[in-house]
Amino acid sequence: MDENGFVLIKDYSANGVFAANEFYELSNGVYMNVIDSGNGNRAVAGNTTILCRFSVNVFMSAEFNNENISQGFPVEFIYGYNTARGNVDHLFNEYLGEGLTSPLAYVGDSSEVRLIVPFNASSEYFSNNYEPLYFDRVKYAFEP
Repeated sequence: MDENGFVLIKDYSANGVFAANEFYELSNGVYMNVIDSGNGNRAVAGNTTILCRFSVNVFMSAEFNNENISQGFPVEFIYGYNTARGNVDHLFNEYLGEGLTSPLAYVGDSSEVRLIVPFNASSEYFSNNYEPLYFDRVKYAFEP
């Protein structure tokens, strides 16, 4: 975090506005920077279908960006579950885990965040391989 000039803030901003270099640590160890907190609509666990697009760097690996996948399919999941649904490459399911879904407790529909996800808050694949993730852009949209 120091190498990139990231600053850890202790309190979540009441207005949901973060400076570009400010990160808030969630209770599961995920660091979140809110770019846009969304339109005020909040997800309901077990009831809200989320469409998520992201670009991610696996530490010590090449960048992977799902916003440019064939025909533009986002990762689709129901909030509260960590399994991708719909027409999506199985590879994207590897990125879907607690770390990618936990910001939805703070942000809503049409929101955008950046995340640093430790391996223990990630999917089974990255957890088993001890690989943390840096999502430089995550966009959440609720399916109507």
